[in-house]
This record gives sequence, C-alpha cells and structure tokens, in this order.
Amino acid sequence: MRIRESFSLYKRCVPSGDVVYYYRAYDENGKRSCGHSTGQSSKTAAREWCNQRLRDGSLQTGVGLRIPTFKEFAAPWWDWETCPYLKSRRARRDISQGYAKQGRYAVNTHLIPAFGNKRIDLITDYDIDTWMIGALDKGFKHNTVNLAVKILRIMMGVAFKKRYIKINPCDNVELLNTKDEREIEILTPDEVVKLFPADWQSVWDDPMHYVLNKLAACTGMRHGELLGLRGEFVFDNYIDVCAQYNQYGYGDTKSHKARNIPIPHGLKNDLEKIKEKNGAGFLFSTNGGVSPVSRYPVYRNLYKALTKIGIDETQRKQRNLCVHSWRHFFNTTLIMANVSDKKVRSVTGHASDNMTQHYTHLDNTDMTEVIAVQEKLITPQEAPKKIAAKKTKSRIAKNTTDSDKVVSARVKAAAKNDKTPKRKTKTAMKQIKKAV
Repeated sequence: MRIRESFSLYKRCVPSGDVVYYYRAYDENGKRSCGHSTGQSSKTAAREWCNQRLRDGSLQTGVGLRIPTFKEFAAPWWDWETCPYLKSRRARRDISQGYAKQGRYAVNTHLIPAFGNKRIDLITDYDIDTWMIGALDKGFKHNTVNLAVKILRIMMGVAFKKRYIKINPCDNVELLNTKDEREIEILTPDEVVKLFPADWQSVWDDPMHYVLNKLAACTGMRHGELLGLRGEFVFDNYIDVCAQYNQYGYGDTKSHKARNIPIPHGLKNDLEKIKEKNGAGFLFSTNGGVSPVSRYPVYRNLYKALTKIGIDETQRKQRNLCVHSWRHFFNTTLIMANVSDKKVRSVTGHASDNMTQHYTHLDNTDMTEVIAVQEKLITPQEAPKKIAAKKTKSRIAKNTTDSDKVVSARVKAAAKNDKTPKRKTKTAMKQIKKAV
C-alpha cells in the first residue's frame, strides 16, 4: 500500500518561458488544495523547499488545516466549563473538578514549558522521553512525571482524531518505575494506642477532632468523606458514606459510589454526642452543621496530637504522616485480620485489588507483634496502679466504653463469618511464627 505524501509536485511553464514547480497539499479532510508555486526550477529543489516549509508550518495545506504549536493547542484545555474534551467526558461518565485541576496543573507546570513552542506534529516519543529524564534530574517525582505524560497522551489522542498528527507519540513512551517512591508510612500499634488513651484529653485539645480521627482509624474514610459526613447519614450500627466535601463544595465520593461502613456501638454514641450539637447537618462542624470544619484545623490537631506522643515535625515529614495515613492504617488492619478482599473493597471503597494492595503495608519483621496487639489498637490505656492483677483486669473491663472497642475486634468477627479463601498473608504469618 502506497503512503500518500503531504504534498505533490508538478511543473508548469510560466509566461517568461521558464519551468517552475508547483505543489498541492491536503487539508484535514483529505482534500487537495489548489496549486502554489515553489519558485524552484528543479524537482529536487522544489521538494526540499516544500519539506522545509512543512517542518516550520508555513506550507499552505488548504483551508482550515494549520498545525498549531502545543501552547496554542493546549489553550482551551482543562477549563471545567469550556473544554470540549471535559464536556465529552462528562456526558459519558462522572468526573470531578479535581481531575480537571490535575490536567491544568500538568499542562501549565510541565508540558507548556517543555513543548509549548513546538508544533504538535513535531513532538516525538524521543522528545517526551528526554523531557521525562530531565524532569527527574530537576527533582520531580516519578509519579508527577507519569501523570504529566498521561495528560499529554490524552491531549495528543485528540490531536490524532483531529488529524493534526499521524500517530500519538505517547503510545511509544514507557512510564517511569514508581516502586521506589516515598510512600505514606502507617502508625505503629503502640503509637495508635498512645493517640487514643483513656485520658484522651491529654493528647487531644478538641473532642471533635478526637472523634474525627478515631472514626478515620476505624473506617479508613477519605479526608473529604470525613468532612462531608452529615448527621442524617449516621445510623445505629453503620454510616452511609455517600458524599465528600472539598474545595469545590459538596459532591459525590471519589469513586462516585456510596457505601455503608459498620461502626461499633460505642463509636456511634460518640458521633451521636456531636450530632446533638450539629443535628442532621455536617457532623464535624463549628457552626451548627451549616458547613464542615476546614481542612487546616484537622491537620493542625492531628499534628499536635502526634507531637504529644513523641512524633515531632521532622519525623512526621520523613514518614509522610497525615490524615490520609488512617486510610492506609485501616486497610492494613483489615488485611492483617484476614478479611476477604471483597469485604475490604466494600468498606474502603477501592475499585480494584491493586488499589487495595497499594494501601497495604505489611512488614514481615514485626508481623507477629502487629497480630499480638490487634485487639489493643485503640483501646484506652490507663496508668498502671499497684493493685492485684485480677482486680485491675476487672476494673478496666468495667470502665472501658464501647466507643473504644478495637478495630480488629470488629474485622475479626467479620472474617470469622467470611467463607471465602483467606489471603496469602496468613501463610506468611505462619512461616514467621515458625521462624521465631
């Protein structure tokens, strides 16, 4: 099959009697344009003349077809209201404004500085790969670079549909390896126990933030889902996670799907106490449920609590601890308790096993220790007193409230009724037990 060139040449005899070569090009619909003079008297010179103008974008290819630079092509992209691509996507599936924000950030921060003045049909896979390595040298993370390439792939796909380019150069670009990226570390069982002691006032300045973080530890809810939780969605033994609250306001969850998460009776009592103040409105609110507390106080109160249990700012940043760490913590707790993948996805709202595994942090060196303290993860710890062990056990059992029931007590009960095959984690734990 013969591949059609971008232009064709033919010669004409001009009134002066000289022979001059003319060319015809093709527009975006494949229609051939009228002839234009090259001013060259030889076919070789005429071809070189056309190729040079084809490279710099000045070759007249017909009505409506002008190959834009990447900066020109990117101008209307990722605007939530006007971007044609986003309109098309929103007509077919639910997408968030955060998705548009990611795209706009990648374009303005990475893609335009790298390819802005280059015609999009001249951007090659080699150019993209060279930029990726250069971005790493500048200190950008692998995930950040990969995200920019994914955004570029989407945009070049549209350029292909518009016949600006013959192939999408991103199709031949391999994404960077992200396995060595710094990940969020989860809190250890001992640290969690310290965060939720019997005298919780010694760690937390505000009861609302104490309950918010305990709810996060027991449910793995996302930050926006915690802020978006309303009193009307708190029931006797579960909460309905059906929305989130972020910078764009109140809307669907990240997965656009609602889910029910079981909660211990005592934790429900804690939520009911807050609900008495804020009613059916936003639960974690300082204005009676009209609007949720902002993100900054949530971070600030967690960081202060971490400092009080011995995790200073330097350690916190090194371990990348934040509100989202509770989601990793809860996911790992469920996996350690041998809860089936199906139930883990149902509770956490993960779309796939791969995402569940991403949120699982298993450390074979202390796995037996984790198992041993599963039932004490958020059980309040009181200062030891010189009394008989038997009486101490009886007093603690009497005074322990339902709100401080441990996460693993609930998930182990769920695992007990689960008839599906257990995870490979169980085999690994047995091997470690034998080793120790």
